[in-house]
Amino acid sequence: MSIIYKNKSEVSLILLHAILGMLIYSISFSSILYSVIITIGSFIYIFSAKDKTFAILVSAAYLAVSDVFLRMTGGLLFYELHKYLLIVFALIGAFYDLKGTKGYVYLVSTGLLLTGIAFTEFNITENARKMILFNLSGGISLGFFAFYCYKKQLSLQKLNKVLFYSVLPIVSMLVYMIFYTPDLKGVIVDTASSHEASGGFGPNQVATVLGFGIFILMTRLILNKYKKTQLIIEFTLLALITFRGLATFSRGGILAAFIAILFFIVLIYFRGNKPVVRKIYKMLFFFAIAGVGVWFYTVSQTSGMIENRYLNKNAAGVEKEDITTGRGDLIAIELQAFFENPFLGIGVGKSKQYRLDRTGTLAASHNEMSRLVSEHGALGILSFLILFFAPLLLRLQLRNNIYFYSFFLLWLLTINHSAMRIAFPSFIYGLSLLDITQNKKKLNEQKINTISK
Repeated sequence: MSIIYKNKSEVSLILLHAILGMLIYSISFSSILYSVIITIGSFIYIFSAKDKTFAILVSAAYLAVSDVFLRMTGGLLFYELHKYLLIVFALIGAFYDLKGTKGYVYLVSTGLLLTGIAFTEFNITENARKMILFNLSGGISLGFFAFYCYKKQLSLQKLNKVLFYSVLPIVSMLVYMIFYTPDLKGVIVDTASSHEASGGFGPNQVATVLGFGIFILMTRLILNKYKKTQLIIEFTLLALITFRGLATFSRGGILAAFIAILFFIVLIYFRGNKPVVRKIYKMLFFFAIAGVGVWFYTVSQTSGMIENRYLNKNAAGVEKEDITTGRGDLIAIELQAFFENPFLGIGVGKSKQYRLDRTGTLAASHNEMSRLVSEHGALGILSFLILFFAPLLLRLQLRNNIYFYSFFLLWLLTINHSAMRIAFPSFIYGLSLLDITQNKKKLNEQKINTISK
């Protein structure tokens, strides 16, 4: 990817990816070609780069976020490809810098998950391989990527570049979605999550990635000073991504993004100097105006349904009893499975069948925490405790990552509404473990250490 992007401005890259979205919509086969190019290009970039850490993080950012877009457009050679690529990138990085790779606790966490396979009995009608890979690929990719990222040093300037590269596939996906459903009024008929408004793909996963795009663009606009053209383009992108994110009618990814943004703003507000604080107030003013405009435009384009959705009402305006849209009951069933099998759980991939046998409903809770508890028992709890507390303990030692709480919350909230179905949670969790170094360059005409000290 470095070969493609070298000497190109950020505006040019944004426009290039907008064109790419139109191309993939017009020529569906181009999605497969795009997937092959970025996969091969990533390996070329990593092996040729002098700074392996930066190259691996850029490649992981681009591929982890493009995961949903390529699933949406049928471009993946096989469905879990990008999760496996994160594992491969981590192993390459560890090979080149084994002494600097310190996250061995995450190999323990991954080993606990793999142990569950040995205690799972699969009957002849079940596809054991598919069940194992579908349910564990996310956790394994997270474990290996965290193993590599733990305490890896990266400058704040380079981290911001990594985040920029991760927003580019979101631009392509946004354009594709606009062409796929240019008129939302014709497809929004109730308050349910809308596949049609989500590019024909899962609204939950699409909203998760669009929410991340909202987070990146808002933080970039707060931290960076742009020329007029780029400022207009990024603000326009922010408005469009927010609009289409809301229009998916999937609340989890959008709410997670705004919670992460809130924590980010609070952190830099209390640690920044007066110019930083003034910039925050200025941008919050513009965000508020744009946000009100986007909200009312979305209300008009969805015939008021989006308002009912976020007020937990149905299409008729009657308040629903269950704000979790039935997920609370699904989680309760998984907890019941744990109480029946507290030590080793019911087995990898068995929660759907367990729910079908007990309730007659074949459905997933989309909650990674309850799945770990039900399928892995005490081993799953221990694995999750490692994932939860290791970053928090690391934060006591390394306090320079101004994105830490935002990244950590994006991971935690995402796995609670979308589990580990996509590569994004593994990637964002890894970013929370980085040791962000300071430098003498200025960001927004402010010294970096006034924000991150």
